[in-house]
Amino acid sequence: MRGVRGSTAASRRLSVVIALALAATLAGCLADPAPPSAQPTPSASPDATPTVTSYYLDTTVWYAGLEIRFGTATASLDAKGGPVTVTLALENRGDADAGLAGPIRLTAGGRGIEPTRDSVLPTVPAGGRIAASIAFDVDAAFDLATATLRVGRAEEHQAIVPIVRGAAETETLEPVTLGLSSTATAGTLRVRLTSVELRADLPDWNQELARDVLALTVRYDATFRSDFAGGFPFTGDSVSLRLPDGRTVGGRKDGRSQSVAVIGAGATLPQLLTRFEVPAPGGGAYAFLITDGSSRASIPFTIEVP
Repeated sequence: MRGVRGSTAASRRLSVVIALALAATLAGCLADPAPPSAQPTPSASPDATPTVTSYYLDTTVWYAGLEIRFGTATASLDAKGGPVTVTLALENRGDADAGLAGPIRLTAGGRGIEPTRDSVLPTVPAGGRIAASIAFDVDAAFDLATATLRVGRAEEHQAIVPIVRGAAETETLEPVTLGLSSTATAGTLRVRLTSVELRADLPDWNQELARDVLALTVRYDATFRSDFAGGFPFTGDSVSLRLPDGRTVGGRKDGRSQSVAVIGAGATLPQLLTRFEVPAPGGGAYAFLITDGSSRASIPFTIEVP
């Protein structure tokens, strides 16, 4: 009987050990699993803040009948480049609506940057003035410190405005105007010269001239010194221009560059005009020639080009 009781006690102890082992195993299964080891995630570096720089241009240029005043150029550049925005105002002193007839480019180091697609300049009404802006996208290699704004095609006269004042020569294409009061008489025709204007464009055509020529417009009053009732048939044959190199040229034959009229007996027609093409740069000693049959006279004048 003792042997039986001992065996029973041992069996009980073994059962307790097994139960404890099972409890420990179950507890391990129910415990929260250990978190997996995470690889470090690199933090995103913030984009570099663009550097904003404003350049004060404050320059007016004349091109194809428009006066264009450039205000400021503002660059917002980071390590890759960025936009350069230029403010400007377009003024049209003509009698017809006009738009900018040529391109505006930002140039440096032999490169030319076109304006962005949304940089559209408006048509300017006759006698009006409109503010606008244009933008250029440049890369990091573009040297803005030596850049210029160029208005016009390569084969034409180009207006040039440096972004940094003094970094390049400015070319405004500003007309040269002389106020005069000189008179000469050829036969029955007396002419009083009132003004001369030298410029690189034809404002009434909204057109810029080729690089090698300029337009010289002479304005004058013409008087017919006779009582002949038929009057004097004044045409382009009545006047011409002697150039500084000695050649003589007539007015442009384009339908707008020469006054044509009949001057009545003893009458004066004021503010007639003749427009000539002369070689660029246009400075020197000229003579306005008046012709009446075999009689000729001249009015000399000199143009000094800056």
